[in-house]
Amino acid sequence: MLKAPSRSVAWLDYLFIFRPTLFFAVWIITLAGYSGYFIFEKEPAWWSFDFNWKLVLYFTIITLSTGATFILNQLQDIESDKVNKKLFLISEEYIKSGRALRIAIVTIIATLLLALILNWRFFVILGICIFFWGYVYNYKPFEWKDKPMLGVLINFISGLCLFLCGWIIAGDWKWMAILYAMPYLLAWTAVAILTTIPDKMGDQKTGKNTISVHYENKVTIWLAFICLALSFALGMYFKDPVISLSCLLASPLFIIMLFKPIEAWVLRSIRYPIMFLALTLCVEFPLFFIVILINFYLCRFYYLSRFNLNYPTFQIEE
Repeated sequence: MLKAPSRSVAWLDYLFIFRPTLFFAVWIITLAGYSGYFIFEKEPAWWSFDFNWKLVLYFTIITLSTGATFILNQLQDIESDKVNKKLFLISEEYIKSGRALRIAIVTIIATLLLALILNWRFFVILGICIFFWGYVYNYKPFEWKDKPMLGVLINFISGLCLFLCGWIIAGDWKWMAILYAMPYLLAWTAVAILTTIPDKMGDQKTGKNTISVHYENKVTIWLAFICLALSFALGMYFKDPVISLSCLLASPLFIIMLFKPIEAWVLRSIRYPIMFLALTLCVEFPLFFIVILINFYLCRFYYLSRFNLNYPTFQIEE
């Protein structure tokens, strides 16, 4: 049961409406695109400690702009978040919705202007990502998140945009990058499909027709498994060790989930594959491990100090 929140770290509420726990996924798919440039265009960057502030600036822009779309998402999910008892900063009015909306809009405008100054291709791809993930996903007349297959498609498009942003940060643009992104996007889609299962109850009560609401959980799980299998097959075909190894490590979780489709195994199949891909990328870029470690423990410190919640965590009880 959630205890009365502490006010000692209340000032961090304005950071956590951006949902830093989702930054892991954003950084990972973007860094996968950055990695893909070296794998397919140059030489794989194994154990590279190269560091430059331009790279930090690009990733900061991506982080803030996608974080702003997560705010827009929360503004449209207030009722379902109350039912699911999650993301309560806006739904429980720790931060007023009007103020949250202003923060999101100002952040999007500022990051897009900076992106345009840096690289017009980067600006276009990031703009497409924000448009689909922030507007088409959430707002009328689209509201694709509430439609079974369109909700899947929107995550696929957003993942592609992030991968291409990473590729453009690394070097010259080429159309083949879209093809090389496919195994990563299939793995990304597999996890995105599964994330609709824990939220199923709240989505049903608020009239949202997500893929897990529209279909049985077993169908949703099979779709996720097929996406993972195709991701592994394409990764092997392209001789991409990063995604191939990550899918191979995740496959036992998905296989067990097929035969034991309970929420505990669904949660394991959501959380651990992301960690496998992150650690594989850390073999290429060890400094990334420091970044995700800082974010992980900052999130744990905040949720424990503010709400007495053990989150994020890899501990899952059946």
